[in-house]
This record gives sequence, C-alpha cells and structure tokens, in this order.
Amino acid sequence: MKLTIGTELMKDVMSRAIKGVGNNKLLPITQMICVSLKDGVLTTITTDGTNYLYVKEQHVVGDDFYVVVDANQFAKLISKMTSDNITMTVAEKTGALNVKGNGNYVLELPLDEDGEFIKFPDAYEKLMGSEFDEVVNINKSTVQVILETVKPALATTFENPEYTAYYVADKVVATDRTTIASMNIKFCDTPKLINADFLDLVSVMREEKIEARYCGNDVIFTTQDATIVGKLADGIDDFAIDAISEFIDQEFTSFCSVPKTELLQMLDRLSLFVGPYDDNSVILTFANEGLQVSSKASSGVEIISYVASEKHVNFTASININMLIKTVKSISSDVIEMFYGDDSAIKIVDGNITIVVALNDEDVNE
Repeated sequence: MKLTIGTELMKDVMSRAIKGVGNNKLLPITQMICVSLKDGVLTTITTDGTNYLYVKEQHVVGDDFYVVVDANQFAKLISKMTSDNITMTVAEKTGALNVKGNGNYVLELPLDEDGEFIKFPDAYEKLMGSEFDEVVNINKSTVQVILETVKPALATTFENPEYTAYYVADKVVATDRTTIASMNIKFCDTPKLINADFLDLVSVMREEKIEARYCGNDVIFTTQDATIVGKLADGIDDFAIDAISEFIDQEFTSFCSVPKTELLQMLDRLSLFVGPYDDNSVILTFANEGLQVSSKASSGVEIISYVASEKHVNFTASININMLIKTVKSISSDVIEMFYGDDSAIKIVDGNITIVVALNDEDVNE
C-alpha cells in the first residue's frame, strides 16, 4: 500500500488529529493513530479510550490505504517535514511504514497478540446501523461560547462525578457547587450529561453546523470534516438541576456594572496581599462611589467607579478571589454586570450567560 499526499495538507490533518490522542500507557490504542484513504476520503482516527476523533479530508487522490502507527512519533515527523509531498508505503514483509519526504524514515508498526497488523477500533461504524433517539443541529460557535464561559465552572474533582460534565437540555449548565454557569440556549430535547473531554474536541471541527445524534448512552457529533464519537456521562439523576435552576433564576435587590479590564487589573494587584491564612478571600464592598475590593487585613484596598448602578444598597461580603478572577475572565463583554444584595451569592450576567458565584459564609463586619 502506498499513498502520496501534499505535506502542508498532511500537517493540517495531523495538527487536528493529534488532539484526540489519549496517551494512556495502560491502553496502547490511545497512543496510536489510524491513517486511511478510501473512495477519495483521507481519514485519521484517534482515541482517548472513551472518545473517538475522526478527522477527514475530502477529494484526496490515490489508491486505498490503511495503516496504524505510533501517533506521537508520526505527528512529530510530519510536523518537521518541509518537502512538497510525503509518500507513505506500508512494507508488510518488514512490518514497517516507510515515509519519504526530506529523507527516508522507517516507523515500526505495532502488532496484535497474533502478530498481525493492528486494526483500529471503529466506534462510528458500529453505531451506523443504530436507530437514534434524538438528532439535532447545533452551531460550533455555540460550543465555543460554552467552552469559554461555562466550562470554567465545571468540577475538577470526582467526589460528585456528575458535576465534572455539562448538563444539557433547554440550557447548558456547569457547576462545581461553588460557582454555577448557565447558557440559556436549547441544546437538545432530553436532559443529558456530556463529558468535558468530548466537547473539547469540537474545536477541531471547521464547519459551523454540527449534527448531534444520540443513541442510548452514545453520542456522535458530525460535520463533513470531522466526527466525534463518545459516551454520555453517568449521573443525570444525581445532577440537582432543580435546585441549581433556582439559584440561576434568583432575584437580587441591586445592580451595578464595572469595566472588566479595570476589575481584573485591580484583582491581580490585590492578589499580592492575600495571605496564607485568608482562604484566598477578599472583601467586596458595594459603596456609593463604586466597588471597593480589599484584602482581609486591609493591606491592599482599591475602588473602581461604577459604569452604572441601580437600587444601590451598602453591601459587604467575602469572596474567593481566584473564583472571582476566573469568572470575570470568562465573560466576553467589556463591562461586568453584577447583581448583589443576597448574603449567599452574587450574580454576573452577560447576554444569555448567567454565572452565580457563592460568597463566603462569614460575617465580614465583625
């Protein structure tokens, strides 16, 4: 088997395909990549053991080709090529892939327990005969907003694993039970939990329109240039969406807005004055003249003027500075719209994005 392809095209394909490589030493298949050409479609397959990423390039000229090779070595070799074309030849007698570009290179091909060339598992093919429970269209740009603004609220530890995934239905929600981020957009009809690693892979897709298909616990996102096959996360019944929605919809007595850049710069300076015994917390004071932020020991104090203020009340609270910085950074707007007045939380709103950040349970006026 032999395949000749333009170097720049192969570099582009590999730069996307490598994002699906899991590199789990306990699962050898997650360290490999399948490269095939069939009916003019060049396809690469990679996996992390749960999600399978297919990157496709249409209208590639050549005979049918199929090889499974070490992903990292192959990707690094391709990335360093400067020749116009790359020719790959599978030498079955020697069990190697010969790659010709700037020079000649030999990559050993992995074998299975029977001494045969490995066939990459095809998760997509296995599902193609299935009847899907739900088929919907979503926009890549919507997923990009989710990754920028909702993802930072995901739990990163597994005490309650359901909160490491996104809740999707008539809205998209993530929470680590300290911060809640919600995007008010319909994602699908039946509530589901989508794994964070699965949604991250959408970044390799080039087209705006994505077809999402759900079949039991399986999920497939497809565009003409890529396909992602994965599993829905477990724990949908344990995800406390009703209680979380109450926090999202909670009314606050007062509102103000402040410049995003000024707020981030202020928090960055004040972080230098948050000591080891401060629980990473600062004091927010919604004063008449503006929003004041200070360290607990008052060794650092700054105030910025409001862009707007409605129904102002004097209000003081303690908040985790790292959570606040992460939340403010995730907002795309140049102005941070903040609702306050409740002792449990503050709410930040940016269009159809709502983020609720818990306040510390302490009396800051003692």
